[in-house]
Amino acid sequence: MTDSPACGSVHKGGSSKAPPLLFSPFRLPVKAFEALFTTGQSVANGAMVLRWVKVPTDRTRVGVIAAKRTFHLAVQRSRARRLMREAFRLERLQLQEGIDIVLLGRRKLLTMSCDEVRKALLQLAARARILRKS
Repeated sequence: MTDSPACGSVHKGGSSKAPPLLFSPFRLPVKAFEALFTTGQSVANGAMVLRWVKVPTDRTRVGVIAAKRTFHLAVQRSRARRLMREAFRLERLQLQEGIDIVLLGRRKLLTMSCDEVRKALLQLAARARILRKS
């Protein structure tokens, strides 16, 4: 299965380059999840829930959750996490700096393409008013 090149293409064969990853400075440490859930705000749509809190840093970080209750198979959980991370990686420059975000996947995520997940993330960010002023 291949997505559009803007969403990171899947290459076949051992000698090809792997798609870019979301590097660790942009990943939210697990210890920060609890603080975000107690003090953060949230918005939701059919694909995912976005919880966020402003923090005194110069970087926006993301954590993703794909629960076993929602995604029963490990393959489904991995795909959901991959889609949410890739959407954040591609759209992070449109988000304000200094925000910690947790994305919780919903079942509908499995039927969506990468572009649709990106649009859903931007819609949630607009409703949360965490998009950069342009």
